[in-house]
Amino acid sequence: MVEIRPAGEADREAVASLLGFAFNFRRSPEGAELRHMLCAYDGDLPVASARAIAFEQWFGGRRASCAGVATVATLPEYRGRGMASAVLRALLREERAGGRAISVLYPTAPALYRSLGYEFGGVRLQFSAPIADLPTGRGDVRQMEAKDLDQVMKSFSRFASPHNGPVQSPDRDWWRDHVLAPKSDTALPRAVVVPDGEALAGYASYYLEPWGPGGWRQGGYRAVCNHLVFDNTRALQALLGYFRGFENAAQDLAWYGPPSTSPMGLAIGSHGFSVKSELTRWMTRVLDVPLALRSRGYPQVSGEAVIQVDDNLFPENAGPWLVQAEAGRVSVEQVDPATAAQGQGTGKPLPIGLFSALYTGFASPADLVVVGALDEDDERVPFLSGLFAGPVPWMPEFF
Repeated sequence: MVEIRPAGEADREAVASLLGFAFNFRRSPEGAELRHMLCAYDGDLPVASARAIAFEQWFGGRRASCAGVATVATLPEYRGRGMASAVLRALLREERAGGRAISVLYPTAPALYRSLGYEFGGVRLQFSAPIADLPTGRGDVRQMEAKDLDQVMKSFSRFASPHNGPVQSPDRDWWRDHVLAPKSDTALPRAVVVPDGEALAGYASYYLEPWGPGGWRQGGYRAVCNHLVFDNTRALQALLGYFRGFENAAQDLAWYGPPSTSPMGLAIGSHGFSVKSELTRWMTRVLDVPLALRSRGYPQVSGEAVIQVDDNLFPENAGPWLVQAEAGRVSVEQVDPATAAQGQGTGKPLPIGLFSALYTGFASPADLVVVGALDEDDERVPFLSGLFAGPVPWMPEFF
């Protein structure tokens, strides 16, 4: 009989083997992250896994508590039995009970995640530009030191707050291991900062990788930034000038940024920038509808609407919810369906996946009209269009 329970230290070697088979690369038992991991066990053998990562995700200038989901894996001989789905359901129940408003993941099997209420919620785009096109001049840039970590985290908050979608971990170890010094067999990571008195005005976490068909001997290198973060013009110019200094060794600078590419795209010279051909998309699921709505920020929109949600995993998300907006904040109150029907009406219930895409701003109410989730004459469309308006959601992290 299969049992779902947290992974333990005694399972470290078996979990490493499970993840290695699932993702086709060798994992050391010591490198397997067991925190917040649930596994499906056949006896004492872990045969499927999923792990939650504590994040906060930016929307409308505020952060919502978010469960990042990673290491979803099933041993080959146990696939097709619903193991991954069962583990994910258990994990999402735990995360909702623990106060997480939303969940986000990078899908390898979108159909599986859609069946659990996820929908596409944003993108991760990589851009590149010739090093020779970067502006010259060197600002005040130095190598990051351990004492800078708190200021680096604050700098990212300032950078991310105008955007929708960036996730931010409160865990200092996550920053050290995944943002500033990601593990790699081929690349040496490095981080530099732009001082601003006692604080920082920006930073870059990057590595050099061979580039071109001939590798480093013929194609040279490119500098790839995990984070390229700046608070102001001085920091942007200082970092671009810093990377211009790589022109004798590197061909291109690559970075992750918003789909608009601004302001990076506006600061680069004559040849501009290019977009990596592979589009990486992430999926979102709202775990707690009223908590999620109250957590994020909004444009300066006033009005109200009643929303009803169809959620097979969490029926308590159904509502109907009266959402009232004023000055960038909302109040959310559950109302009686009969009472709601006497007013504006709830319309048809929104499937939780489509509601989640609306929540992030990846899908607009007009998009939901086209796919039949909202009626064309739905009186709520103008209000919802204003409420969830904003930049296209994106994030630099991959997990």
